[in-house]
Amino acid sequence: MVINELFKDVEYKILQKVSDEIKGEDLEFDSRKIKQGDVFIALEGSIVDGHTFISKAVENGAKTILVEKDVDKVEGINYFLVDGLREKMGIIASNFYGYPQNQLKIVGVTGTNGKTTTTYILESILGEKNVARIGTVEYKIGDEIIPAPNTTPSSLEIIKICKKALEKNIKYLIMEVSSHGLDIGRVNMLRFEAGIFTNLTLDHLDYHKTMENYYLAKRKLFDLVKDKKNSIINIDDEYGKRYLEYTNGISYGIGQGDIQGEIKQITREGQEVTIKIFEKEYKINLRLLGRYNLSNLLGAIGAVKTLGLSDEEIISKIPLIHGAPGRFEPVKIDRDFTVIVDYAHTGDALENILKSINEFKTNRVITVFGCGGDRDKTKRPIMGGIAEKYSDIVIVTSDNPRTEDPEEIIKDIVVGLTKENHTIEIRREKAIEKAISLAEKNDIILIAGKGHENYQVIGREKIHFDDKEEVIKAIKKLNK
Repeated sequence: MVINELFKDVEYKILQKVSDEIKGEDLEFDSRKIKQGDVFIALEGSIVDGHTFISKAVENGAKTILVEKDVDKVEGINYFLVDGLREKMGIIASNFYGYPQNQLKIVGVTGTNGKTTTTYILESILGEKNVARIGTVEYKIGDEIIPAPNTTPSSLEIIKICKKALEKNIKYLIMEVSSHGLDIGRVNMLRFEAGIFTNLTLDHLDYHKTMENYYLAKRKLFDLVKDKKNSIINIDDEYGKRYLEYTNGISYGIGQGDIQGEIKQITREGQEVTIKIFEKEYKINLRLLGRYNLSNLLGAIGAVKTLGLSDEEIISKIPLIHGAPGRFEPVKIDRDFTVIVDYAHTGDALENILKSINEFKTNRVITVFGCGGDRDKTKRPIMGGIAEKYSDIVIVTSDNPRTEDPEEIIKDIVVGLTKENHTIEIRREKAIEKAISLAEKNDIILIAGKGHENYQVIGREKIHFDDKEEVIKAIKKLNK
């Protein structure tokens, strides 16, 4: 590839040019991954500055360096300066790898809650062999699983996933699109066949500052949908009504919209529902529990309709759909009570799952939860109030405290508690142990906040911690 092709539609400045040719096979912003001839992208981050690793990249074989500021130069190496390099990395990567994303059918899912489950539902309907999936739990390309450090990866990583997907003859890319990823332009180089909006509730105000900013960040997804009318909008949500007006897309909701659903009966094993797809009605059994999971299904149905699937194809797949890891996931235990782990870490998500549990409970609900540190503080007392309202016993504990003092986080939560049905146990393993020791026949224990995560972030360190493992340990102690 020649330099001009790499920088098509991107302004750049030559700091040092020794060759017009790029002979390497990859672009990398991690100097450890550089191979002979590769291009190194030096990104200036809030914690780590990639410019400090240029010498390491050159040592590993980089022949072309892209920078955001002037640097000392080594002879025989290309150096190019690009203002706003992080934002333009998606176009540069697309130029380098030949726009592989344009040969995939891409569906994006945005919203505060429900993104992950919706992507798993889409994968079930479209067929796992046909789908690459990007999201909070993992990045999946055929049989290859990649750990997910971010819900929406960098633009360079997205393009590489698209390239691998094409090499494996995969047809669809299904991805969660976070407000942060939209705001900083990680998906600007993509064009979506369909975009799904699930809901917008209080979260991430540490970053967005206001709900209006949060709303506008999410709205950017629909500007990237090839035809705005293929925007699939949840009109049970007030912000959804605004998105529908903006897009004139396909609406869905419980008892309203182009795609409708209603719950007829719910048990611990699943729910009987009716679904109306553009006026045609179907009765089906759904293994996923709760109104909000029915809503996630309706959004997915709207999207696959835009991809050309028939009602019959869709309905035949629904009984086989299973939830995402850590989303309303029962822990396998040999006891006369139930333990459920869930990723719910916002007030809306916690309320949704607790309402669903209350619909089929036959005894008490015991909720274990905390709130993450270095994140939106305004939701903490709100979540406390919700847990108290829908639970018989609440155990407030630590989540991912990060650099905050767990005791201070818990003080914020307790502000929202007014009853005497709560207790505090800072150590999460002890809180789970306490819930298990209190459980009686037919009780339901909800352990919320971490779901699929198998770590706790304390300070800046990730320490192994898995709610499901802690449940098993607590039951073993109980049996002694």
